[in-house]
Amino acid sequence: MINASEPKHQKLPRDKITPEYIAQIRALRRERHEREQRELELKQIRTKFFIKRPILYVPNKQEQRQQQKVAHDNQFINIKIMTYNTLAQTLIRRTTFPDSDDAIKWHNRSKVLMREIKYYHSDILCLQEVDKIQWERFWAEALAEVDYKGEFFTYPGKVHGVAIAWNTEIFDENPVDVIPLILDKIIAGDNIRTSTRTRSVALIVALKFKQTHTQPSISDKPNGIIVATTHLFWHLFGTFERTRQCYIILEKLHHIRQRLIHSGLCKYWYTFWTGDFNSQPCDPPYLSITEKPIKLTGRPKAIIECSTSYQYSKRRNGELSNKSDSSDSEGNNDDEEDSIPDNQPTEPRPYTYVATPEQSTLVQKLLDLHNRVPLKAVSLYGLGYHLVHPENSNPSTTNSEPQLSHISLKWEGLLDYIFLVKPWDPTNSEESSNQDIIENVERDCHLHIKGYLKMPLAEEMPHHTEPHTGEYPSDHLAMMCDLELEL
Repeated sequence: MINASEPKHQKLPRDKITPEYIAQIRALRRERHEREQRELELKQIRTKFFIKRPILYVPNKQEQRQQQKVAHDNQFINIKIMTYNTLAQTLIRRTTFPDSDDAIKWHNRSKVLMREIKYYHSDILCLQEVDKIQWERFWAEALAEVDYKGEFFTYPGKVHGVAIAWNTEIFDENPVDVIPLILDKIIAGDNIRTSTRTRSVALIVALKFKQTHTQPSISDKPNGIIVATTHLFWHLFGTFERTRQCYIILEKLHHIRQRLIHSGLCKYWYTFWTGDFNSQPCDPPYLSITEKPIKLTGRPKAIIECSTSYQYSKRRNGELSNKSDSSDSEGNNDDEEDSIPDNQPTEPRPYTYVATPEQSTLVQKLLDLHNRVPLKAVSLYGLGYHLVHPENSNPSTTNSEPQLSHISLKWEGLLDYIFLVKPWDPTNSEESSNQDIIENVERDCHLHIKGYLKMPLAEEMPHHTEPHTGEYPSDHLAMMCDLELEL
């Protein structure tokens, strides 16, 4: 055998240069070339870190915005809002991410996550699945180094939660208000309690714009901004509970808006609601906040009524010990066979379902509550993403949302949203949320939508699990809107 460390041009007698020797030399050269190629690829990956996506700008908007500014003498400020499920390290299992190799290790992922956040440089950053221990050890300090101040909240005893951070060059460092919500403890209406222990939370912060030299002189009462983020209950049969949680958060946003409006601190309070809703655009949680008045029919009605028939396990309900948070991640249910009641539904998304009178009444009571909240949510991606990326705006879904924000071994689709929350008049039967178009929303809500962080098509995604080195550091994709808000 030839030693791989031999000199490259070792001179041998002619009788030693056999076909076997030549084959060995060629094999060594191939091996060296492949090793150099791998090292080059690794170097490129280390330089690249993650797949960088562009902001897609809405066409023909710049001239229109400039005309409006001149005509009304209005001042605007540019704000980018991001939502990002960063994948809690405590939820990671090798079996769930078999192709991720070292990309799932926290010392690798944390660096890529921060590089990604710095690269997109949003002014409002809403995070889900943030490990409590990593918020204390990593996130708070890393965000502070790039001029973010943040708030974190989680269910007591739970190891991951949600966070909101804001750019202190744009907003006052100290928030006007911080409102954490433990959704299990809040009753919807008079008596619609949580159907099981979900340990889901929401976090709401109210912020004032900072008066700095970067902003023109404006009135003594500039506008403010309310930001909410949440990670709704994950369970295949959790549709009713997620719809209940949506009502609770929207109702809380209404009361917070009213209180802040009456406080006189600001002229107008922009309100945004972001997060991982564990729901698709065709599902009742999404429909209940975006289509008002909400009237469920067909498959969405069957899905939510069927979900009321599901009986959660003793472990889920807290009657048995469960120290793991794995059930909070998509694709994991902690209902163990020995603790699940008999006669359970087997299809979580039926096309038809024969509900009992009690189930129909319960669902209708919840929908009636939704229809009494004088607010509605407008998905910003659903509102205008078709203008910048029509091939990735599915016309078969409500509001032509992009195809996906989450990828896993078993499923891919859209679960994450950035909602603009605006007033809605329940007494006006002619007001329909189905007529929302970008021009009307911009006019009524005193803002302009400049652009969207590009979302990949399903066929553009790599054919393996994420996180993956040089690609994405989470199994969710960050979503971001570039806006102009009137001051």
